[in-house]
Amino acid sequence: MEKPRILVVDDDAHIVRALSYVFEQEGYSVRTAGDGLSALSMAGAFLPDVILLDAMMPELDGHGTLRRMRADDRFQNTAIILLTAQSGPREIVAGLDLGASDYITKPFDPKEVLARVRAQVRIHQLQAQLVAAERWRVLLETAGAVAHEMSQPLTAVMGNLELLLQRLAPSDPHRAMVARIHENGERAVGLLRKLQKIESYQTKSYPGTLGILDLDRSSGG
Repeated sequence: MEKPRILVVDDDAHIVRALSYVFEQEGYSVRTAGDGLSALSMAGAFLPDVILLDAMMPELDGHGTLRRMRADDRFQNTAIILLTAQSGPREIVAGLDLGASDYITKPFDPKEVLARVRAQVRIHQLQAQLVAAERWRVLLETAGAVAHEMSQPLTAVMGNLELLLQRLAPSDPHRAMVARIHENGERAVGLLRKLQKIESYQTKSYPGTLGILDLDRSSGG
C-alpha cells in the first residue's frame, strides 16, 4: 500500500523538523515548505493527502494559501489542517469557512497532531473508495444499457448468418469465411450476456491501467 503523503508548511524550522520526524517515524511520506508560495509549488508536485498549514506566515499567510488551494481542482478533496496560535472563535471560523478540514492550536502535542492526521487520512481513503465505487456503478449501468441496445441488431445479424450458412453448399469457397464471422458473432453474444448479468464488479490488472473489468468473475462465469 502506498504511504500516506503529508506536506508540513510552517515558517518555524523547529516545528517543521519535529513534525517531519513524527510522521516519518509513522511511515508517512513527508515534504516540507517554509512559506505559502513554496507550499503551493510543493503541493502541486507532491499532491499530498494531508497538508498541515501554519496560519501565520510571511508574504502569503495560511489563509491566503488555503484560499488558493481550494480554488484549485487538484486540492478539492485534500485534507488541510490549519496550525494556529490564535484559538479564538473568529480565527477558527474564518479558517473553516475558507475550507480548512480541521484546526490545531499552538502549542500542540505531536500525538494530537498525529491522531488528527490519521483521522483525515482515513476520511480521504474512504472518499477515494466511494468515488471509485460510484465510477464503476456508472460504468456498469452504461455497459448494461449498451449491451441491451446491441442485443437486438446482433440477434438479427446472427439469424441472417445462420440462414446463409444453411444455403451455402459445403464446397462453396465463401462458407469458411461466413462460418468464422458466425463464430465471432457468437463470442460477441456471449460477452453481451455476461455484461447483462453483472451485479457487482471484479477487476483484473492490465498494462497501463489501474485495472479493467473481469467479465468472467464479475458475471459469475
